[in-house]
Amino acid sequence: MALTLPEEVIETLQASHSDLGWAIVKLVEQTRGRGTRQSSPDAQLLEVGSGASLIVVNPTLLQDVPAVKMVPLSDNEAFLALAPGRGMADLEIAVIDQVERLEPNTPQRLAAERLRNKLRAWRRDRRLTFESRSIVLVTKAK
Repeated sequence: MALTLPEEVIETLQASHSDLGWAIVKLVEQTRGRGTRQSSPDAQLLEVGSGASLIVVNPTLLQDVPAVKMVPLSDNEAFLALAPGRGMADLEIAVIDQVERLEPNTPQRLAAERLRNKLRAWRRDRRLTFESRSIVLVTKAK
């Protein structure tokens, strides 16, 4: 789809996000109230088709988990991309380690504990299986 916009609109959108598509999505989410909602779950399985799901977290509450990259979907949703060769067990251990590093009773620690509990529950759910897949992240030099 092609879209023609005035230069000042493009500049305003790019101030929000360098990718115009993401900037438009962000604007629509904010207009709907989604981009600023605080009630986004700490972690959830987001179905992406054919019964497959991604683990999606609130990146404002879960940060700096070793060997895990947060790939943003919106201001308060990101899917988890693990380092090459890592799998579900590695993710669980990284989150357990993260819980131990965080100060007790902080929002970040409580969110990490909830993620740990969800990961355990998902692992024990006989209806779910886990596969590690590779993604390609392309980043621009700053």
